[in-house]
Amino acid sequence: MLRNILIASFLIGSACAMHLEYLKVDSAEELLVGTLDSVDQDEDLPMPEEQLPGVCWICKWVMKKVKKHLGNRENAEQIKEKLKRGCDKIGLLKDQCKKIIDKNIDILVEELSTDDDPKTMCANAGICKSVGMLELIKDFHKIYQKL
Repeated sequence: MLRNILIASFLIGSACAMHLEYLKVDSAEELLVGTLDSVDQDEDLPMPEEQLPGVCWICKWVMKKVKKHLGNRENAEQIKEKLKRGCDKIGLLKDQCKKIIDKNIDILVEELSTDDDPKTMCANAGICKSVGMLELIKDFHKIYQKL
């Protein structure tokens, strides 16, 4: 009985959180529409790096490779060097990778000292979006089975 109440509470809370996220998106879009009216339509607006296609994938790929080859006694300079060399193995995306790494190198080195997975490390660095409520709901059954 208690288990069913907990499940129902979690689902209701999740639904409320999802609804609030959608409201935030709608209000942000309204603000954006108002600001775009005053911008010259022919002017190219720079796209934030987080929204560029493939940036998150590049970060996760490099972090996975570097984490796999890290030793226990490596200092920050050695880790920075491994991050930069990791981009050399990514092929056509090498230049984009180096830009991402150079821009975020200090926080990426710090994140590599944690036990987080590559997606979490890149989200903490601000390169990938954070894990959303939808993903938490999808993973709920895995968490529930462990209880």
